[in-house]
Amino acid sequence: MRVSGTADPRGIKRRYINAALWLAASVPPVAGLTAAHAQTTDLGTVQTSDSAVDVNSAVYQAPTTTPLTVTQPTSVINRHYIENNIPATSNFDKVISVAPSVMTSPSGSGGDDAKISIRGFQNGQYNTTLDGIPLRNFGLVQRSGTFIMTNDLGQVSVDRGPGTASTVGDATFGGTVALQTKSPMSTLATTATTSYGSFNTQLYGLQFDSGQIKGANGASLFIDTQFTKSDGYYTNTAKERENAALKLVQPLSDNTTLTFVSIYNNQIRSYFQGASLAQIKAYGPNYGLSSSPNQQNYAGYNRWNTTTDFDYLGLKSDYGDGWHLENKLYTYGNSTSPFLQGKDVSGNSSNGTVFGATNVPGMVVPFNYRAYGDVVALTKDTFFGDVKVGAWAEHQPAYRATFNVDMTLAQKYISTVYNQHLALDTVQPYVEADWKALPDLTITTGAKYAYSARSQSSLVDIFTHGPLDYAQSWAKVLPSLAVNYKLAPNWSVYAQAAEGFLTPPIVTSGSTVQPQTTWNYQVGTSYQSKTFTLGGDVYYIDFNNMIAAQTIGGITNYFNAGGAIYQGVEVEGTVHVGNGISLFANGSLNSAKNKQTGQWIAQAPNATAAAGLIYEEGNWHASLTDKWVGQRFGDVGEKQPLSPFNQLDMAITYKVKNPLPNVAAVTAKFGVDNILNSHAIVDFFGYSGGSVTPLFYTQIGRNIYSSLTVQF
Repeated sequence: MRVSGTADPRGIKRRYINAALWLAASVPPVAGLTAAHAQTTDLGTVQTSDSAVDVNSAVYQAPTTTPLTVTQPTSVINRHYIENNIPATSNFDKVISVAPSVMTSPSGSGGDDAKISIRGFQNGQYNTTLDGIPLRNFGLVQRSGTFIMTNDLGQVSVDRGPGTASTVGDATFGGTVALQTKSPMSTLATTATTSYGSFNTQLYGLQFDSGQIKGANGASLFIDTQFTKSDGYYTNTAKERENAALKLVQPLSDNTTLTFVSIYNNQIRSYFQGASLAQIKAYGPNYGLSSSPNQQNYAGYNRWNTTTDFDYLGLKSDYGDGWHLENKLYTYGNSTSPFLQGKDVSGNSSNGTVFGATNVPGMVVPFNYRAYGDVVALTKDTFFGDVKVGAWAEHQPAYRATFNVDMTLAQKYISTVYNQHLALDTVQPYVEADWKALPDLTITTGAKYAYSARSQSSLVDIFTHGPLDYAQSWAKVLPSLAVNYKLAPNWSVYAQAAEGFLTPPIVTSGSTVQPQTTWNYQVGTSYQSKTFTLGGDVYYIDFNNMIAAQTIGGITNYFNAGGAIYQGVEVEGTVHVGNGISLFANGSLNSAKNKQTGQWIAQAPNATAAAGLIYEEGNWHASLTDKWVGQRFGDVGEKQPLSPFNQLDMAITYKVKNPLPNVAAVTAKFGVDNILNSHAIVDFFGYSGGSVTPLFYTQIGRNIYSSLTVQF
């Protein structure tokens, strides 16, 4: 069964490239400004480069820092931490797991694409961006392992707040995981990496950096290719992944820079929905899929092949007299076929289809989407502060279907569960102003107009089981107010209030699901010195029409669960004790409860904590990190209780520069994740089809990894 895509991405890319080049050519140069090819880090949260930071300090060695200019709780994780502490085969969920109020646990696809919770908000209730571009499918969710690999990340910021009016995205009230691609190197280099670890996990990577090309006005680029494979921790959950990333930074003049990014990813893997308690007890905590074609959880009947791409052209220009323009035209997409899924992987339903009493029932789930969009911002510096106007606009067509099939007869068609073409259109214009009320006091106020429209054309609707064409739209003005006051050059306080808004993930005729609205309030502080860093905040979030979900047989049903109150306290800090040693700790006390019943919201931990030690001296870097997550409930109504769990990890890196002629650097890394080899049940997936049996994930057991990187 083959499903065609929604559009030809090659034609779209050509049109985007032509449009962006025309726009770039029309920008007049402004003399006297800093050369545009000078690479800086700017996410609105970090104001210093690594070269300006003392490497023998708490600021440099801290796993997470809260910049002094923020107006909301923010944990910035820089490339230095990623390179030295994160396995090359991991995804960004592993990077952010060290931050306060963040919980990550295994999810589908054999342990990749971890489930992420931030303050108890689930996937689809917080914002994910890549280089400032909102990244999600038509259901408003995004996997952590389907677009970018950690080697291509320059920085990750976990913003636990709604941002300001200029923060674009669907669910900004739940925070933003802001991913930033790394910059090309300033010198010519070729870098080869190989890695091997537990479960026969392998990685092979090759990266080329051009350095600054004098004949191209200082342009620079990198091309990074990686191949990974693993047998997986859970039984019969093998996977392979190919990834290629290109980033080109082209100065067009002293004041204008064009950036082109293209990332391609392809994965083939088993699809693991979790195991029942009976299966875990009988076969062990690492039980995943069966090797018997007579069972519905046979690995051959639960697999997927997904391909993604992410591409944008970005233009950044300073026009002089305080005018600045930044524009990004982009397209990204996902195509998944085949996606095979056993009907009841718990083993509690007997086989049998219309074609045979012992034949194995299953489902084929084709799925694809493509986003076409633009993010633009125009800023004017004035005597009282900055004024910014901008917009995010996106059109996303998609297709999804589920067909009941006979797995024994090579996915022979039986019936259709649903078969739909969908579209999601989003427009978010905004206006925002910074007012320097005092030299050290900045007040940021603004408003965003959030508009979303959904439509679907169904040959078979999921609820009516017949043809249906339906459309619905929503719109709301979202005000925001934020204040940052510097008590001292290295100490600031902030406060924030903002309204949030989230449309239902899916629309259906006669649905009673209403948009979710929120009000966020929080205050906090940030302190930085060579000796220690400290950040802390308290928050209160008032929800109306909170959207909850329940998954049965791989099909998710959404419903309004009434109002909810999220509130808590968060703190993070690092102390540099000397001799290359720093100690860090962070923690949170979180509450997320339904207003009407007083019951806990599903998948919301009541607390998190992390602590550890970092050593960095000469060529050596070492870390020991323990992350603890408190108790929670897997399902609504305080069902499927989950006990607290923790994970103790270590990493050691040794890097030597110029060890041999024509060798610029050699880096060796060794690490152990889950040193204590915990096998706790850490997550509830949902219910299997047929028998409606609860399915769970256990903690991935102790795993060892090593890598060697050589730069020429």
